[in-house]
Amino acid sequence: MIDPATGMKPGERYRVSDPDEVQQFPGFFLDGKYYLEPELLTAVGWLEGRRFIYDNLTPTGEPVFADRFAGTVEDLTLHVVEGPALKLSRVDAAAGEAAASHTERPSPTPHRPSAQRRLQGQLVVITGASSGIGRATAKAFACQGARLVLAARDEQALFEVLDECTECGTDALVVVTDVTRSEQVEALAVRAAEFGHGRIDIWINNAGVGAVGSFDQTPLPAHEQVIQTDLLGYLRGAHAALPYFKAQGRGILINTLSVGSWVAQPYAAAYSASKFGLRGLTEALRGELTEYPDIHVCDIYPAVMDTPGFRDGGNYTGHALKPPGPVYDPALVAKAMVACAVSPRAHTTVGSAARLAHLASHLVPRLAQFTGWLTRLGIERSPKAAVSDGNLFQPPVGTRGVQGGWRTAGHPAPALLVTAAVLILGSCALATLRRKRR
Repeated sequence: MIDPATGMKPGERYRVSDPDEVQQFPGFFLDGKYYLEPELLTAVGWLEGRRFIYDNLTPTGEPVFADRFAGTVEDLTLHVVEGPALKLSRVDAAAGEAAASHTERPSPTPHRPSAQRRLQGQLVVITGASSGIGRATAKAFACQGARLVLAARDEQALFEVLDECTECGTDALVVVTDVTRSEQVEALAVRAAEFGHGRIDIWINNAGVGAVGSFDQTPLPAHEQVIQTDLLGYLRGAHAALPYFKAQGRGILINTLSVGSWVAQPYAAAYSASKFGLRGLTEALRGELTEYPDIHVCDIYPAVMDTPGFRDGGNYTGHALKPPGPVYDPALVAKAMVACAVSPRAHTTVGSAARLAHLASHLVPRLAQFTGWLTRLGIERSPKAAVSDGNLFQPPVGTRGVQGGWRTAGHPAPALLVTAAVLILGSCALATLRRKRR
């Protein structure tokens, strides 16, 4: 019996008909699930009616990507989100398995994941590549065969990242860059294009700093430096990359935003101003680029990540800083960026806490006052610490890396966080109920 929603028959396999598009979706559909290999019958996607969900799961069973909708299937056609319509055709199961065996392959080339085939040789620029999310992202793209241009202020740390990337067998270039300096960002683009033989395929704006403290007790130069890095640094990167994208007729701009792009961050006012501003910047760019269907602007919205940011940032509170839980692995953001490079999408949220915050930003009244109270309470309960500019005006000292060391395996969420989550969920439910009654 043919499924009226998708046109598929139970027990039969369906692949993308066009061989040129197989690199994007090389697997097959069978009984509502999507598999990559006949010999590895582990589903990496599934159908919900006509909706095609393409995702991976964490070890705890949670989807890696919150917004994991890949497209729809209708009348044996896969309509990819922000992509082409791909015809599906039935394949004989026995023939498919025989073709998958090494002895009967027409080519001796071993199977590689579709992302690696898609990103092999692509020129990727990553700012803020010396630590945290940027460092994790550099390694993730390197292991997919991309050629990398690594940018940050810390030359020594960049060469450490370069060594990690070249271990994957790819080429990489270090360009020391301060994104608060327009001429340095322009020079970065020129060096990248030379390294890419005239091309820049993917530009990742990721460099970021932060300053925590009461607004009027945080020095004005500190506020200005945060905005120069976190907002104007992204604007400079986009301004440098887009002329190359337009000349090529294609390109992907990926911006690291934050849960702070939806929920204001009291005691980090300049950071909030930057992240809210980035939403406006990226939406405006999308509006301008409608005549370039192959140029994409992708936003990544991570929850709190286990990076050195809280250790290295400016601290004007007089207390030790610690990120509020839950704290996630930066590798999740790196995976999201690779996914956007393979199949661009406008918005990707990473971490269930970010999804909750996004929902709360729409439904919970006086949310900023509530988060301000929580932040103030957390700061006042922290041990005393010296005021510091941190990495605002120069690279931090000490060991650089991806992780910040904030996560503790098996450590339960603090009571304050649980209380906050219950209050937010309760407010969301109440707001939804009130809307339905109107």
